[in-house]
Amino acid sequence: MATQDNSSTLLPQLFWRLHFWSGIITAPIVLFAAFSGLLYIFTPQIENWKHASLDQANAIAPAQSLDRQIAAAQEAFPGKTIRSIIPSVDTEQTTQVIFGEKKKRVQSEKTAEKTAEKTATHSDTKAIDTNEHASHQHNGANTESNSESNTEAHKISGPFIAYINAGTLDVQGSIAEDGRFKEWARKLHSSFLQGENWRWIIELGACWMLFMLVSGVYLWWPRGNANWRSVFVRDRRDTNANNKSRRDWRYYHSIFSICSLVLTFTIIITGITWAKYAGANFREMQSALGQSSPKAPMQMRSNPNDQPRLSAQAIFDIAQKQVPGIQMQLSPPKTEDGVWRVESYDRTQPSKRFQMMVDAYSGAILYQSGWQDLPLLAKATAVGIPFHRGEFGWWNQALLVIVACSVIFAVISGFIMWLKRRKPQTISAPKVSNKALRAVPILLWITLAFFAYALPVFGISLALLLALEIMAVLVSSKASQGAAT
Repeated sequence: MATQDNSSTLLPQLFWRLHFWSGIITAPIVLFAAFSGLLYIFTPQIENWKHASLDQANAIAPAQSLDRQIAAAQEAFPGKTIRSIIPSVDTEQTTQVIFGEKKKRVQSEKTAEKTAEKTATHSDTKAIDTNEHASHQHNGANTESNSESNTEAHKISGPFIAYINAGTLDVQGSIAEDGRFKEWARKLHSSFLQGENWRWIIELGACWMLFMLVSGVYLWWPRGNANWRSVFVRDRRDTNANNKSRRDWRYYHSIFSICSLVLTFTIIITGITWAKYAGANFREMQSALGQSSPKAPMQMRSNPNDQPRLSAQAIFDIAQKQVPGIQMQLSPPKTEDGVWRVESYDRTQPSKRFQMMVDAYSGAILYQSGWQDLPLLAKATAVGIPFHRGEFGWWNQALLVIVACSVIFAVISGFIMWLKRRKPQTISAPKVSNKALRAVPILLWITLAFFAYALPVFGISLALLLALEIMAVLVSSKASQGAAT
């Protein structure tokens, strides 16, 4: 019984100290993630304002065939490789034609630019054959627009997107693939605009934020003679002004965090699943458990069989018959016996998510997978990631604003509590003895070890922190023993 009592009193000391240090160390990162996340939440509204001239058709006319739209883009940007096409869903929206090979996330910015330039230089060997579209004629206004866009394209280094009016075939403009506001906001939120090598910092903040959430719940949970009323109702009995102020801040710090607990936990977990290091472990676990999304066979080929290639419009029609009512992205074959790859583009409809491989000559569907083929964990990520990004509409954005504001308040209120408790010229970290370390149950050490392995950035930083803590405790103990003798 004595051991249980010691554990029940000593463990909160240890958790409080770790909660304190994790807050002090990661507060700037967490605040940055919250504020940059707030900016990212409103990406749809900002993009509608900033890129309206690209996304919205400047003149309304019945949509012409997808082949004519592709031909308009190729005429504006001759010799460029078309990677994929995102047809418009209505006459008010433009069709997107994406040129150039996709940049790999593992590349640095300079390496990516060099790769993109090399790809552009040799793109004529892979480009879709423009001869089959050569008979399409465009009016004078369209030719002038194409000429202007062609000039703009030469200023862009790397992959870019051309925006085609589906009705008039005007090229309304072009932009670097990573030049849209949402790409800038994503890079700001994930890597401080500094490239892949900086992503670990946000991952560090997210992992410790998860620890602060769990340890905060543990510290808030009523123990001993305390009841639930004591944690949900503000204590007004203390007459000391400073103590009362600090107690009030602690109450609001905990109660706001508890009220947004489920939402905050969801946002952290869904973010960690595509973090650089923890995300890699998550994907390995997915694969080991058979929970990864189905993938089409790599060596899938079309069968020419002395047949002419089907038009892009024909492929688009086949895909729409199979999966109607969702915007899709079509990637043309790169070789004579290559296949068309068609997949969902609209992430706001995860239940209509699909992937399809179509024979370029016969139109036969060689492979198809959809929502019904996804394992449970793959379905969870298909919903969780768009939710994390606020892509399900205003209600999703409102929930994310609540989470961001709750996190910001938690950091600020924690800092105020520390200032009110701090003694002059000291850090005033919560004290912990070597007895507290010995009181940690073996199961808790095993749990920490598991999460340290699953979240490598957290594991390394936790090991460093614990090493410093153990050293501090040993030094303090020796100093106390020396003073006693």
